[in-house]
Amino acid sequence: MSQEKEFYSKVCVAGSIKFIVGEATEENIQLSDLDKFSCNLATILARDKEVVAVNLKILPNKCKVYIAKNNAWNVEDLEYLNKVKETLINVSKDAPMTFKQALNRNDMRDLYFAIMKYCSKKLEHRLNKLRNDMANKEGKIDDEYIQSFLDHAKNKKINADDIYNDKKKSAISRFCGEYYHTAKDDPTFPKKFLGHIKKVGSYIGSLMDITNCVLKDRYKTLFSSIDMNLLDPIHANQPIYSWKDVVQKFFHAQEKGYENFKKTRLKDYVIRNRLEEIYGGVDKQLERENVSHIYLHAELNVLTNIMNHDKERKFIAVSKRCCYLCESYIRFAQSKGHNIAFSGSHKKLYHGWKLPDAFKKEFMSDALFDLDQIIEREIERHVSISTKSDSGAESGSDNLNYDDFEFVDAFEF
Repeated sequence: MSQEKEFYSKVCVAGSIKFIVGEATEENIQLSDLDKFSCNLATILARDKEVVAVNLKILPNKCKVYIAKNNAWNVEDLEYLNKVKETLINVSKDAPMTFKQALNRNDMRDLYFAIMKYCSKKLEHRLNKLRNDMANKEGKIDDEYIQSFLDHAKNKKINADDIYNDKKKSAISRFCGEYYHTAKDDPTFPKKFLGHIKKVGSYIGSLMDITNCVLKDRYKTLFSSIDMNLLDPIHANQPIYSWKDVVQKFFHAQEKGYENFKKTRLKDYVIRNRLEEIYGGVDKQLERENVSHIYLHAELNVLTNIMNHDKERKFIAVSKRCCYLCESYIRFAQSKGHNIAFSGSHKKLYHGWKLPDAFKKEFMSDALFDLDQIIEREIERHVSISTKSDSGAESGSDNLNYDDFEFVDAFEF
């Protein structure tokens, strides 16, 4: 096997049988005002299921923002980005002013409505998760927390039915942003429920934080001359070995062991769907060499454009946490002396992940060892479960005023 083809083949195999390879992590880092600005900008630039990464670089008389996403930029994206840029420049040039004065500007109101429209699909997806929490079908959330949420909503003239009304999305987002700040310091509040509230309210919260940052005198020079650099996505088609060829080597060519493993994996609905997605089917397709469509994830696209030999700290904000391989690559770059900061990882392993050119051979050698470990552990778990089953044993399965935004309540999409 050539090393590169072997690497991508094992990424596909590992991703097919073990999509989540560990618990999500959050980096314990201190975020500056400009780091937070980058995070908030990533939030309002991500629409639907897209992932957006942002890095802000300070230059003598301006700031340069590197922005990448996994898909191509279209005309609507460019128009929206230009509106964001122009509004930030104009507000910064007209500063100083109070936060409320900024919100009373027509261009700021227009920007808020543009954000809600641009991010409407992603907001709806997040709102549906919150609605599922409210339904509480599995009884995983104590009723007192749901009732507390509803009581606070009622004080803002939002009733339970409004939460299910798509025309009220803007008002719900505003309320969730406010409510999150009242509940976040309660250690007993269900984390998942609180997380969904935070995400629904993130759009208005992001605009508030961005506005406050732009209004600060010390950033006036930076934001009145902000330069946004949009990076083109990088995609490729990569030949890979067959699923059978990779997996069978872990059974030392024992056909029976491989066939039993395959049969068991195909009974798992989730794994079967992933195999169909990656290899185009679960019959002869698993025995043939294939082509994987790979792309450079947004955070690594940004990283490769800003990585140089200086020791200056570089923070990369991402609209969702990094995947397993992006985290692994960033930590490898850190081990080579690069001062890179990021927010955390969700530990998911995507089969379409693409290697950056920097450190390619060195990183592959390290990553191949980790991928082998992932595949071996899943095979060992299968063998262990099969042994228990054969013996008759049972086996298991795996400080701002939100009232300043009163004008949004009457807004409908």
